[in-house]
Amino acid sequence: MLRGIRSRLRLRQRFRDPVAAKHDAELRWWLEEWEPVLRAGGFHPGDALDLLDEEQPAETYEGRRWQQALAEVRRVLREAGIDDPHFFEGKVVVDIGPGPLGFPDACHAKLSIGVEPLADRYREHGLLIENSNAEYLSVGAEHIPLETNTVDVVVARNSLDHVDDPDAVLAEIQRLLKPGGTLILNFDAGHEPTATEPHTLTRERIATALHQMTITSERATAGAHGGEGETVVIVARRD
Repeated sequence: MLRGIRSRLRLRQRFRDPVAAKHDAELRWWLEEWEPVLRAGGFHPGDALDLLDEEQPAETYEGRRWQQALAEVRRVLREAGIDDPHFFEGKVVVDIGPGPLGFPDACHAKLSIGVEPLADRYREHGLLIENSNAEYLSVGAEHIPLETNTVDVVVARNSLDHVDDPDAVLAEIQRLLKPGGTLILNFDAGHEPTATEPHTLTRERIATALHQMTITSERATAGAHGGEGETVVIVARRD
């Protein structure tokens, strides 16, 4: 009998929806690896205060959450080579796959939207920042319920290899952006697929997919977010 139960469990795991398994693994990482660091008085990534001119860590968890969020805004701008600290102000900004880091909450856009399929689950576990003006859509980035040509800036930082269909996401980004709109894309290239990062991306594949855009800057650094491959940052303008 025990042998039969084990066999059924193995079959269930083998045929389990890989997207559901990926989402479960991502949620566990935020709950088990990320949040405890902030609860204990730290930051994850740990250089948040360096990006905030080395200000002192807030005494409360909520305060550190906002510091981490503000640091992510500065991180995105720095990586993109954008010197204007007010770049997002007055604009409609969409962040693809922000997780609970808080970029949508802290970027001070006219309208800030996080497209995050796990948003409802993050909210249930208390991972999203409270008292925020950001809107979170609990949907995949392949089909975003926003009108065409209505977004000024799309940010996708370390999320493109996590989605279900990277090419569909890049097509959706180009649909949403206004003519002259900006894409800030940061992705890992050249790593082997994992359970939570099931796609191997290349700079050539991304450039081909961005056929409605002009790449205005591109740079790569050794060492990806996941450790293998390289990190590529592309800034592109919608034609």
